[in-house]
Amino acid sequence: MKTLIYVVVFLASFTAFSQQKVIEITNIKTGEVKYFDENQRVKIRTLDEKKIIGNLKITDSLNFTVNDQSVKIDSLKSIKLQPKALATVKTVVFVTGLAIVGASLVAASGGSDSAFLLFTIGSGVTIGAGLLEGINGNNSNNKWTFKIIDTSLKGELAKQK
Repeated sequence: MKTLIYVVVFLASFTAFSQQKVIEITNIKTGEVKYFDENQRVKIRTLDEKKIIGNLKITDSLNFTVNDQSVKIDSLKSIKLQPKALATVKTVVFVTGLAIVGASLVAASGGSDSAFLLFTIGSGVTIGAGLLEGINGNNSNNKWTFKIIDTSLKGELAKQK
């Protein structure tokens, strides 16, 4: 029984003192700092224009993976949060807008006077789906600097500011 307690305490202390890494981004002009933790759903673009969406996993101080694709921190062009709920809402709004536009085309071919109204509403809904993309702004490398740090340093850096 004593051994079991020692093992549980050891494992609890191991996880309590383990260091996790985060991506820290700092605004070049204002000095504002944001953090991207592991297992957050993100959308990134690399310098070679690859777009990757998935959960963030940090492997070491220079590399991380998103959707099982390894990326170097130096090749990161932009990063932003991409919650699954927002992506689902955006898709539903986009498809609804396209369906309304399609209905307007059918109404126009039948000679209906409401075709223009349907087209206008459908276009507005479809454009609204595009505007939902801008809710979480891009953090690009021309305005932000990127680096991977330990969470223990995150607390020390916050105390210094």
